[in-house]
Amino acid sequence: MGAGACVLEQDERSAVAASKSIDTVLRTWGKRERKAIKLLLLGAGESGKSTIVKQMKIIHSTGFSDEDCLHFRAALNVNLVESMRALVDNMDILGIDYGNPALEQQAQAELFHDGVLYADNLNVRILKLMEMLWMDKGIQRCFERSHTFQISDGAGYLFNHLRQYMAEDFVPTPKDILHIRVRTHGVIMTEFKFKSNDFQLFDVGGQRSERRKWIHCFDNVTAIIFCASLSGYDTTCAEDGTTIRLHESLNLFESICNSCYLQTTSMLLFLNKTDLLRKKVFTSLLTTCFPEYTGRQTFEEVARFIEIKFIERNTSREQIYVHRTCATDTSIVEKVFRVAADTILQENLQNIMA
Repeated sequence: MGAGACVLEQDERSAVAASKSIDTVLRTWGKRERKAIKLLLLGAGESGKSTIVKQMKIIHSTGFSDEDCLHFRAALNVNLVESMRALVDNMDILGIDYGNPALEQQAQAELFHDGVLYADNLNVRILKLMEMLWMDKGIQRCFERSHTFQISDGAGYLFNHLRQYMAEDFVPTPKDILHIRVRTHGVIMTEFKFKSNDFQLFDVGGQRSERRKWIHCFDNVTAIIFCASLSGYDTTCAEDGTTIRLHESLNLFESICNSCYLQTTSMLLFLNKTDLLRKKVFTSLLTTCFPEYTGRQTFEEVARFIEIKFIERNTSREQIYVHRTCATDTSIVEKVFRVAADTILQENLQNIMA
């Protein structure tokens, strides 16, 4: 009986010690929790980083106010005009004839002056012209070959909704905003809460001229989310018109992933634009970017091959967390971020306990 009591007391002491240890960890974690978890969103231009930021604002913050939505009217106008100009310009370059030849002269006369591009309000007459152009068989053929020139990924969505933009009281919806391209300059911080934790998400411009600013964001980073476009294997960078976007993204990922300054920072890879890859995979061969590819031209095999290409660039980390996503789909982003955030929180707790 005495021996049993001794064992019980020893077990109790062990339990108390374990409890105190856990309490210490939780107190430490509580102090850290009061500090914002800093996420750095990196990636090459056109990777969808800024759309992820918009989604965080919609899902985990206050969303877009009526005033915010109104401010996107000018950006919507720029997106529409620039995208239609790109199509009109490339009709001649690609040797494509208009279904309605009269539209060519009308487009050249009305679309190509700054007053149209920088208008504060949407011009119904210009919108109707763009609607006629968008319905033209020649323009549609040109759009099918849009991977050969620079045009916003959201152009198709925006042109398909031209009719609703003609309403006098039209205000862009959150879904419209997700498809409107606004280039990021400098560093933009978005704050939100997730599971009672404060998050700070830093979006840094992805163009080459913006990357020198990245180094200023590396201090005290909890995790890096690197965005890459799965559909960028047959399009070129706007900066030089020759470098394939996916090659640019792979090289940039390699430099970030293996940076000596970031080895204690969690690395998450978001392979974005799954929706565009699903459409493109049947008409544009992956061998454009990777001549060595011998797999089938299916979404799953192409996506997996691209994922492996990124993983192979890692030469210094034990783990990279890979997620496929579609930044314009709120439900998908919400699910992916929930898993990604749980990973980030778990890794930080493990670091405290180590």
